[in-house]
Amino acid sequence: MKVGSKVYSVFSVILCIISLCMYLGCFMCILLNKSYFIEWEVVVLNGSSVVMSLIFDWMSFSFLGSVCIISSVIVKYSSYYMSGEKNYIRFMFLLLMFVGSMWFLIISPNMISLLLGWDGLGLTSYVLVVFYQSEASCNAGMLTILSNRVGDVAILMSIGIMSYLGSWNYVFMDKASSMLVGLVILASITKSAQVPFSAWLPAAMAAPTPVSALVHSSTLVTAGVYLLIRFSWALEDSQLNSMLLMISTITMLMAGIGANLESDMKKVVALSTLSQLGLMVMTVSVGMPELAFFHLIMHAMFKSSLFMCIGFMIHSMSGAQDSRKMSGLCVSAPLMSVSFGVSNLALAGFPFLAGFYSKDVILELLFFNGGNILVMVVMVLATGLTVSYSLRVMYLGVVSVDNLEVTSGVSDSGLWLIKAMSAVVSASVVFGFFFSWVFFPAGSVALLSGLGKMCIGVISLFMGVVSFYYLAVGGKMMGLGNLYKANSKMWFLPELSSKPISLLSVLYGGTATKVMDLGWMEFYGGRGGHSVFMHMSWVSQYGQRGVMVSPYLFSGVIVMLVLVFIM
Repeated sequence: MKVGSKVYSVFSVILCIISLCMYLGCFMCILLNKSYFIEWEVVVLNGSSVVMSLIFDWMSFSFLGSVCIISSVIVKYSSYYMSGEKNYIRFMFLLLMFVGSMWFLIISPNMISLLLGWDGLGLTSYVLVVFYQSEASCNAGMLTILSNRVGDVAILMSIGIMSYLGSWNYVFMDKASSMLVGLVILASITKSAQVPFSAWLPAAMAAPTPVSALVHSSTLVTAGVYLLIRFSWALEDSQLNSMLLMISTITMLMAGIGANLESDMKKVVALSTLSQLGLMVMTVSVGMPELAFFHLIMHAMFKSSLFMCIGFMIHSMSGAQDSRKMSGLCVSAPLMSVSFGVSNLALAGFPFLAGFYSKDVILELLFFNGGNILVMVVMVLATGLTVSYSLRVMYLGVVSVDNLEVTSGVSDSGLWLIKAMSAVVSASVVFGFFFSWVFFPAGSVALLSGLGKMCIGVISLFMGVVSFYYLAVGGKMMGLGNLYKANSKMWFLPELSSKPISLLSVLYGGTATKVMDLGWMEFYGGRGGHSVFMHMSWVSQYGQRGVMVSPYLFSGVIVMLVLVFIM
C-alpha cells in the first residue's frame, strides 16, 4: 500500500492547490465586480448553435474552491479508510471523475454542457454506490440511478424547449415559460432528493464513507440546489415557487423526524443532509438565492467533517453502524470527539460556528419579512429537530458510557488523520464569519435586533431539547405504534420507491406466464400448433394402414386419372 498512499497524497496536494486558486479567483471577482464568460461554438444546426460555454464568477469560483478543498481532505482521508482496498487506483479515478463532473456542472451556463456534468454525476455516483459488490449495494445503486434518470429526462426536455429560443445559454435569458421552469424544478428535486424522490439519498449510504462524505456535502445532492439558484430569476416569474416551498417544507419535516428515530449512524447524517437540502430549497423558493448558496457552502464544510468522523467511528468498530454501540468515544478518542462535537454544533447552528451565520440569517429574514405562518412554524420545528438529532448523536456516540468496553480499543489513530481533517473542521469554525463579510457586506442584509434575535435562538433550543427528550429518548415508549413506524421509515418512501415497482413487475410477469406462456400459447401457439399438426399427421398415417382405406384410396386415384384424361 506504499504506492497507494503516494497516489492519495499527490492528488490531495493537487486538489488543495486548485482550491486556493479558486478562492483567489472568487475574491478577485468580488473586488473587481467582474465575471468571465468563455464560449466555443461547436456546430450550427437549423439556426441554433451548439456551443460549449463556461462561466467564471464569484459563485462558481467559490463553489469550485469548496469542492476542491473538501475533495483534497477526503482523498487524504481515503488512505486511512480504504487502506485494505486492493483496487485503490480504480477508486481514486472514479472519485476524480465524480469531482470532475461536478466541476463541469458548476461552470456550465449552457444546458448542453450542463447535461454532460449532470449525467456524469449520475453515472459515477452509481458506480461508486455499487463499489462494494453486494445485493444491498446493487439495490441502492439502481434506486439512485433510476431516481436521477427522471431528472435527466427533464433536462433533455428543457433542452428541447429552449431550442425554440435559438440558444441554450440560460444566463442570458430574459424570460422563461412555466413549462421550462417546471422541468428545471423536477430535475432539481430529483437530484437534491426532495419529496417524493427522497428515498435514494439514505440508500446511497451503501457507498464507502469517503464517497458518502463527498456526495452528501458538496457534490451530487447540491447540484439540484445550485441549478435552482441559477434559475432563481425565472422561478419568481413563473409563480411556481409556492409549490417548491411546500415540497421543501415537507422534506424538512420528514427528514428531521426520521433522523430522530433512526439508529443507523450513517443514515442519521444522511437524513440531516436531506433536512438541510430542504432548507436550501425553501430559501431559494422565498426569493433568497444568495443566502441559500451561502448556506450551501457552510453546510458542505461541517457535513464533510461530520461524515469523516462517522466513518472513523464505523471503521474503528469493524463496520458496525448502530449508534447504540458507539458510546464512550470521548474517553478513547478525545481529539476525534472534539472534531465530531464541533461539526455537530455547527450543524445545529451553535453561535459563532459556520452553521449559525447562515441558518440564523435565514430564520431572521423569514421572521422579518413575514409570510405564511405555517411555513414559519414548520421552519422553527425543523430547526428544533436539527438541534434534537445533533444532541442525540452526540449523546449516543460520544457522551454515553454504556458500552465503554466495546470502544475500549478505539484510538485517534495517530495525529496525521486529525491533520487531514483539520482543514474542514477549521472551516466549520471560521468560514461562516469570514464569508459572511465577503458575501454580505455591512448593511446589505436587514436583520432583527433585540428581543427578536434572542427569540430565534431560544425557540430553536427549546424545541430541540423538548424533541430530543420525547422523540430521541422516549419515542419507543410513547405507544405511537404505526405512527412511530411511519416516521422512522421516512413515511414509507423507501418501500414505496423500491418494493411496489418490483412487486408489480413480478406479479404481472407471473400472471402473464401462467395465462399466456403456460396457458393459451401452450395450446395454440408455436408449440401447440406443432402438437396439433403432428397429431393430424399421425391420424392420417394410422388411417392409411387400415384394410378398407387402401382400396378406397386406390379407387379414388383411378377415378381422378380417368377424369383428367376425359377432360
